[in-house]
Amino acid sequence: MFGVVAVCNICGAEFNPLGECPRGHGRQYRLELRVGDCEVRDFERFSLMPHTVQDLVMAVVESGRGPPYLYPLFLILKDAGVLTCS
Repeated sequence: MFGVVAVCNICGAEFNPLGECPRGHGRQYRLELRVGDCEVRDFERFSLMPHTVQDLVMAVVESGRGPPYLYPLFLILKDAGVLTCS
């Protein structure tokens, strides 16, 4: 699966973006896209995307994290059957 989480800038704890750091550091955080076990299922449609976008998606899939603005793209790719995440 994948989703956006808040990561505390001070201690690195992950928490819900609507909350605060569980260790009491307040609302000093950055947002990150966290990706679980994902793989490309439809390489034909995946190859129709620009190469820079392909590289960005693959980097996020390999590392397990990325910028939060990619969340809508991952939703579209999942709904279209291009990506499968568990």
